[in-house]
Amino acid sequence: MARQRLVLCRLMIEIMRSLHGTYAPKNEPFGTRLETFFIGLCVALGQFEQKPFSVTKIAAFMHVPRTTVIRRLEQLQSWGLVQRQGKKYYMDELALNSLLGLKSYRRIRGLIEKARAELTVLDTLPD
Repeated sequence: MARQRLVLCRLMIEIMRSLHGTYAPKNEPFGTRLETFFIGLCVALGQFEQKPFSVTKIAAFMHVPRTTVIRRLEQLQSWGLVQRQGKKYYMDELALNSLLGLKSYRRIRGLIEKARAELTVLDTLPD
């Protein structure tokens, strides 16, 4: 199972690197604020499920203080990725559907497909 975990670890890191490279400002070092991207993923999740998240809901979901969520949402807003409407937060459609966003989507799909193929092979091997 160690090799399967290795594939999953690589997949998670490469997905976050792809998101960071696409949506974070160029001067934002990778890894310093991954929490910011996870807060953004909560916003996206709520939006895609048609149940937008508020600060309180994100804080509860992520198990982080509300003040942290507020700071991270402000950062995402300054990057042009998130918009606030009342107490709810939404992803900016133009940012998500930009050419860079679509390239990132394709890259991530490729990463997932590669991991799926590796896991399929590994799952057939004896431990």
